Amino acid sequence: MIVFLHTAEHVYTHRKVAQHIEGVRVERTHYGAVFSLRMLPRATYVFTDLDRLAYADLALAAELYRILKAGGARVLNDPARAQSRYGLLRCLFESGVNSFDAYRVEDRMQPERWPVFLRCEGGHEPPISDLLNDWGEVSHAVDRAISTGYPLQSLLIVEYAAEPALPGLYRKLATFRVGDASFADCCVHQDHWMVKYGKSGIAPHELYEDELRIAQENPHKDIITRAFSLAQIEYGRADFGLVDGKPQIYEINLNPTIGFPTEHPDPTRSLTYAVVKSNYLAALAELDTDGDATGIRIDSPKLAPYQKRAAKISSMDAWVRSLAVWR
Repeated sequence: MIVFLHTAEHVYTHRKVAQHIEGVRVERTHYGAVFSLRMLPRATYVFTDLDRLAYADLALAAELYRILKAGGARVLNDPARAQSRYGLLRCLFESGVNSFDAYRVEDRMQPERWPVFLRCEGGHEPPISDLLNDWGEVSHAVDRAISTGYPLQSLLIVEYAAEPALPGLYRKLATFRVGDASFADCCVHQDHWMVKYGKSGIAPHELYEDELRIAQENPHKDIITRAFSLAQIEYGRADFGLVDGKPQIYEINLNPTIGFPTEHPDPTRSLTYAVVKSNYLAALAELDTDGDATGIRIDSPKLAPYQKRAAKISSMDAWVRSLAVWR
């Protein structure tokens, strides 16, 4: 059995996984529900959404991780080792993986190179500014962000690192790590330097052919594997672009939405969909752990207050309610 742990608002991301993988039981639940239990099955636990957790919940997740690991469960993504977006970008820059740097607005350090943009830490929203070319523009952008409610402590200045794949067309690549496996995901194409969701119909056939090659060969495996190792992340998706042919990693998403699309106007992309799906499901199956009915007792002073309030919690999902006999 494989259990994905999410924040309550983002349990949906792995909904389709359970529908597509055969012979492996996949469950999804949220941290608040699991913190209330006195016993959990011996299984594989994937800790996601660590960048979305407040400090108190992150500390509880780290405690749970250690109890499960000591009890014989397989656990991925140690919450105590999880880096912030700022910490990850700084780590990748200092290690030479990335050529661009990041700064906390609070530190009032001017960037070494321009342009830059503002974004928030702890979420997956797009940048909150256009490209900024000097410190005056940064100051005005920060004032605007704060005036609309963005907390100062969450604001980052990130140096721009992108280049078009073709004139007027930008491309974001992605590579998964699932346990010991690494494989490329589909690309995203957009007519703007900030590639988030993509724009339908913008990519020519030649890019879809190249995308299929990337999915089959995973040519950036070595450097992306190094980034995951530096981040100490065993499950997630690294999003990156190519600048002068070298990957520049923008983030590692610990809770990517898994969709398994099949149809596309370009049949080459449909082939890529199939390759990515096959690679993901095969890698996930390797994580599977036979459930143990004896379970792992969750005995911790840090979690005891949540366990005592368990009877009052009404937001438990069906799977967690099925474990009520263990409380």
